[in-house]
Amino acid sequence: MKKKKKKKGELMGMPKKERLIKAKEWIEKVDEDHIVKAYSKSSGLNPKNAMNELKRLGVKITPEDKQEVQQWVEKRKRHNERRKERRRRRKENEENKRLMMEYDSDETFAFIAGYTSGGAPFGITHEEMEEIERREGIEKDEMGAIHSRE
Repeated sequence: MKKKKKKKGELMGMPKKERLIKAKEWIEKVDEDHIVKAYSKSSGLNPKNAMNELKRLGVKITPEDKQEVQQWVEKRKRHNERRKERRRRRKENEENKRLMMEYDSDETFAFIAGYTSGGAPFGITHEEMEEIERREGIEKDEMGAIHSRE
């Protein structure tokens, strides 16, 4: 399935002086309740800069508009933090899988640390590994509970 191309806002990519001139015309044409959000999308500016530019152009910005922009910024910030956390976890899981693939294991040992001079393997058994993973899972759950309280 092909990706849809994003429509470029009519004020995007313009030098500031030119954008401000065109923005005056844009403001007259637009009849929206959420003018800051619309201008932000059309100009490619972040919401705070869009609001400041609209103020300079003489648009009345209500306290509700300011609050909406603040909520929008906070929502975006939380979204980005969650995305970074998912990426970090995915990278960590991939690293763990890669490490597990590098080490030997057999039907007795989940991790073979080495071999004795007689050739017998030694390391962590599957049962010991399950216990370690169970403890780590509990620790992660506890850490998650601590972070959610903060």
